[in-house]
Amino acid sequence: MTAVLVPDVQARAPLAALRSLGRAGYETHAVSHAADAIGLKSALARHSAVHPPYADAAFLPWLRAYVARHAIRMIVPTSGLLHAVQSAFDEFKPLLPVAGDPDLIFPRFSKCAVYEAYAAADPALGLLDNHPRSWVVDLTRTTEPDLPDLPGGYYVKAEHALGAGGNLEDSGFAYVPSRDKVPETLAAFARTWPKALVQEGCPGRQIGVSALMHQGKALAVTCSRDLHALPHSKGTMSLRESCWIPQVAEDAVRRLAHLGWQGCAMVEYRLDEATGAFYLIEINFRYWQALHLDIHAGVDFPRLQAEWFLDGRTDFGDVKMRPGVVLRDPWPGEVAHLVNVLRRRDVGAGAKLGTLALFLGRFLDPRIHTDFSFPGDRRLAWYNFRDFVAAELRGIFGQGS
Repeated sequence: MTAVLVPDVQARAPLAALRSLGRAGYETHAVSHAADAIGLKSALARHSAVHPPYADAAFLPWLRAYVARHAIRMIVPTSGLLHAVQSAFDEFKPLLPVAGDPDLIFPRFSKCAVYEAYAAADPALGLLDNHPRSWVVDLTRTTEPDLPDLPGGYYVKAEHALGAGGNLEDSGFAYVPSRDKVPETLAAFARTWPKALVQEGCPGRQIGVSALMHQGKALAVTCSRDLHALPHSKGTMSLRESCWIPQVAEDAVRRLAHLGWQGCAMVEYRLDEATGAFYLIEINFRYWQALHLDIHAGVDFPRLQAEWFLDGRTDFGDVKMRPGVVLRDPWPGEVAHLVNVLRRRDVGAGAKLGTLALFLGRFLDPRIHTDFSFPGDRRLAWYNFRDFVAAELRGIFGQGS
């Protein structure tokens, strides 16, 4: 039985990967720095272990020893794990289903570097088409971008410079509704981050394109869309559906191919359904939060990636996505969305009651899947609900103290 290490099983996407690989018959090793990580309790984890935090000097020796002791053949590449092994990448790259060149991996975690790669490309490639207007800002200087007055506002995404010792997961994010507020946001971010990407706010429904890439081609591709059309600040993609939008999928594959990405990634967009226009939000060079949906829809990306990496398989023509599959995240995603709608002053009482009725009715619809209730591993749904209730109670009593 082939041994596969799945790190960061405290998070939803690695948990989906763990379940996929465990169901496929791999000898799964679920690991996390958190002793209470939900994935350590999974019925599809054949082994589980707690390791030192990634920033701890003891982590790499622990990983070396664990890999050798259990004859690990593949390590699922979360962004945290990749950052932790960056200094020893040559040692661990035979186990990682990504590109063998670190220059094709680590710069991709910088939103600024990705935009600059597209901006520097041949215009004939169209990589700035379907891309919001963007400005890279050096926060170590006092100069500010000369921004046009945009009706959709601006998203400011600050980040650590690669190689500066910062965590790749550590970043700043803010939505700024008007141009005159951008400078103060940049000034606040400059205390922590040296670089920021300012992007035009774009309208539309959130769309995700997931792909397994091999030498510039997609071996498998899926699309998903957010079923909550009402703009909201919480609960994004907490109710999502598999679908197929060819023009968006083609754009995503072209972007990943230009960057030389190998393995799995997910590209996020906004789609204006009235006009058909779509705009890039960002690229996740790792497994994504909606991975359970892809698995339920018939495209089992973690298993496919393992077969591609371990067995050299490059033909997945027999794999077909089922459109119309719906998956929800009741706790906390759907609750957060419901509360957000109920609090909005621009939503009428009737619409609020309708949202509440739909929220309750979805519990009775057997066609709707949930993130944590997975075949052969349904008990994790109860752990998730318990943890959600405990967190809410802590918040209530914490506010009252």
